[in-house]
Amino acid sequence: MPRDMIEIPLPFVVALFLAVLLARLILRGPGGQMGRAMRVFVGACLALVIIVGLRWQFDLLLIRVLRPVFAAMLPPIAWKCFAALGTQDTSRPRSGWLHIIPVIAILIGYLTCKEWPFVVDFLLMGQFAGYGLGLLFLASRGEERFAQARLGDVGSARGIVAVVGGMLILSAVVDGLIALDFSITSGANAPEIVSYANLIVLLLLAVLMAWLGRLSPARAISGDTVPETVAAMQKMDLEPDNDIGGDDDAILSAIDAVMTGQHLYRDPDLTLDRLARRVVIPARQISGAINRRFGRNVSQIVNEYRIAEAKILLHSTEKPVTEIMFDCGFQTKSNFNREFGRITGTSPRAYRAEDSDRDPGQPFGPIRKLFLADAESRE
Repeated sequence: MPRDMIEIPLPFVVALFLAVLLARLILRGPGGQMGRAMRVFVGACLALVIIVGLRWQFDLLLIRVLRPVFAAMLPPIAWKCFAALGTQDTSRPRSGWLHIIPVIAILIGYLTCKEWPFVVDFLLMGQFAGYGLGLLFLASRGEERFAQARLGDVGSARGIVAVVGGMLILSAVVDGLIALDFSITSGANAPEIVSYANLIVLLLLAVLMAWLGRLSPARAISGDTVPETVAAMQKMDLEPDNDIGGDDDAILSAIDAVMTGQHLYRDPDLTLDRLARRVVIPARQISGAINRRFGRNVSQIVNEYRIAEAKILLHSTEKPVTEIMFDCGFQTKSNFNREFGRITGTSPRAYRAEDSDRDPGQPFGPIRKLFLADAESRE
């Protein structure tokens, strides 16, 4: 039975899964930098898997040369794609060319060490393991490392980066096992190693696709976007910014100004990077100030502004709950209901049904509530 399984061209099965995933990303994947990063990475994986499959089916010189080169290119592509989700700091010198050094080293190693092919495998193993660990470390960093991702998708972005890092480390382990097998048994067990490794990759791809399903769609379905909101966002982009800085309260005041004055929270594609550019305060300072003063992340605070307006609309209008959800900046009903329950302890429909008098003098948004609480505590 194992021998029959080895005959199945599993790399091409993996390639089919990757092609489906790539098509899904193109048609219904997330937009912005997050979507571009995932499409480029999955496309690179698809090219590599096809070359690996051809390598094991046809022993051609061109394919033998392309396999290590394409393999060496994958970790830098993964790093460049997902590291680009952070804030773009133009003050730092560009050092992207450094990522080409391992690729050149592996190509030179392949051309000069034909008598010891396991040398290239160990070089690839070290490269994949290094980049994989780097991506796992990136996934554990703060929100500012995912400033280009939509605020509601930061958690999923972290998960995807962690899965990709795990896949690179798995590839490193596989390369090490293959190199060890060739040095001991002349590659007698290499087909089995490749087959079982591809099965594990299939499981990881399934996890990746499930994670992708948690991301918000690239855009609202036609008819869901409110024209007034789009016009307000276009007008907001044309307004000049003022340089603002200072302590935590000054940072929070600047955030509250764009939230309440310009309704920035209504933008369903709002990112930490865009918020930082609107108030001209680094993303790291924004994330740190909110975490210190609230003990929550930026996405939760923005959602609290959205829920604050949703509560007003639920009591003051007869709009359907779904329309209110889109008006306030949410894109998925599950996220809206989850955040509404977290903040109010009830569902939107139950909140609308409540016959309770609202205090007209109640401050709007979490920051003004915090400042009011601070003022009352000092009295």
